[in-house]
Amino acid sequence: MSRWGLTYKGVEIVTPEEWNTLIDALEELDSRTPLGIKGGLETFTGDGTTSTFQIAHNLGSTPTVALVGKGASGLPDIDYWEVDSTYIYVTFKSAPSSGSEVKIWWLALKL
Repeated sequence: MSRWGLTYKGVEIVTPEEWNTLIDALEELDSRTPLGIKGGLETFTGDGTTSTFQIAHNLGSTPTVALVGKGASGLPDIDYWEVDSTYIYVTFKSAPSSGSEVKIWWLALKL
């Protein structure tokens, strides 16, 4: 069955060739659909020394694609991010100031 959750809508007569074309199209769509997608906005409190923050993505394996961005103004620029099977590690170019609200938006896809 397709991940698209198609249900029975009634009787329609199709030729075997039309049926095969439909099934091929659904299989092609299935191959492009992410197996998992998670995202959100995480909030931390800066301490003036920590420049790397970790976000649990809960995909169960290493994401194929991970995107992050600053969710609040006044934060240092993000230097880089890395992912593993559990976390997205976001490293700023410098540590956010002590007491600052560090908001990071994130999106992780498993293809």
